[in-house]
Amino acid sequence: MPQAITRMVATLALVLSCAGPAVSQRVEVTPDALRDQAALAAATGMSRRALSYSDALLNRDPQDIGALLIRAQAARDMGRYARSRKAARRAWGLAETDRQRYAAALAMAQAQSSGGRRTAAQWWLRRAVQNAPDDTARARAVRDFRYVRSRNPWAADFSFSIAPRSNVNNGSARSTTQLFDLPFEFQLDGSAQALSGIEVTAGANLRYRLDESRTHRSDLLFRLHHRTYALSDAAKAQAPGVSGSDFAFSSASIGVVHETRPDNRGAPRQFHGIIGRTSYAGDPYMQFVQLGATQHFGLSPRMGADFSLGVEAQQGLSRGSDARSVQLGAGLTRMLAGEHRLRLSVDGRVNRSDSANLDFDKLAVSARLKLARPVLWMQLSMGLSGSVKDHDRSPLSANGRHDEELAIEVTAGFPSVDYYGFIPSATVRAARTRSDIGLYDTNELGVEIGIRSAF
Repeated sequence: MPQAITRMVATLALVLSCAGPAVSQRVEVTPDALRDQAALAAATGMSRRALSYSDALLNRDPQDIGALLIRAQAARDMGRYARSRKAARRAWGLAETDRQRYAAALAMAQAQSSGGRRTAAQWWLRRAVQNAPDDTARARAVRDFRYVRSRNPWAADFSFSIAPRSNVNNGSARSTTQLFDLPFEFQLDGSAQALSGIEVTAGANLRYRLDESRTHRSDLLFRLHHRTYALSDAAKAQAPGVSGSDFAFSSASIGVVHETRPDNRGAPRQFHGIIGRTSYAGDPYMQFVQLGATQHFGLSPRMGADFSLGVEAQQGLSRGSDARSVQLGAGLTRMLAGEHRLRLSVDGRVNRSDSANLDFDKLAVSARLKLARPVLWMQLSMGLSGSVKDHDRSPLSANGRHDEELAIEVTAGFPSVDYYGFIPSATVRAARTRSDIGLYDTNELGVEIGIRSAF
């Protein structure tokens, strides 16, 4: 009975809405009122009406930014992505204020994302961040960026840095050393001693998501990296005939990463396989295959742990030697009071090779603290690490070789210098290695200047 009454009332309302005088009446509205009606129609899902209203407004004034934004939204909701992009682009070109540019960039990002162009959408969301009129608008654009990035099968991470280095060649901190267990010192050649200069690095990490579900995801990875140097005048005088490119290093790799998660709350488990090739001083150096797995554990709401296992096989090419290794690692991450994050880790590696320099056992420990709040307008993180490495064999000593390294690193990001969501960063690193063979004693001090994403 209630359903019959509802249908009867609906039918009566329809009849009454169709009834009325046969003479049509002309109703005039102002552009502002029509724009308000168009915006209301777009917001309530009446996209066709909103599109019609926006067309009327644009016939009156082709430079009506509000009408262009309404057309972009309505066309997107109707699946007309090309028309939506065209309207948003026109609005962007006409925008004169931050608020207008912000709205146009958001409209274009929505059109691009809905049409499957998520990488382009991320770029437009960076434009929205750059032109956000206030913190609330910026936070919305950042939130939308992170959502689109999570849905994008493609992800790209590019890096570039310039760093003054006190030891670009990993040369000795000494000018003389004992060799072959003889009781006197040998003078080291200038190229065997530490050479100072400028390190220039560039890299690209690309990811393509092969598959994803609630319990797993699989990614295809592509990585390129190049590092070269420009020697200082002092280094050129110390080692005539040596150039920075003599120490250049490049690598290229492709791999697959598969992550499983028992349920939405379960700790993830990762597996990876990577193949790659490297070069040194422009010559092929080695090719390698890596296999590994990492298991994460949630110990408490504010603490997690992870264990990893990896194996690697290296085949030496023109200048390298064959090697194989097994790596074990464990880490503990804890959120401290104030949301600062502390990570402690320990890693062990067993390397075996016919080359004495590549045949060693190594144990490393590290601690890293990331502060949650800026200090003097800087986002700070700092790390301390130490390692010991033992070679059973050495061509320079009958007793093998023992190295100990200690390093400290401080990284500062500068969020106040934000451009399209990218901020500059500076890393200061100091490291010291002491060996029972003086040739391998090294000191290093470097400052790395780079750019990274703020979100």
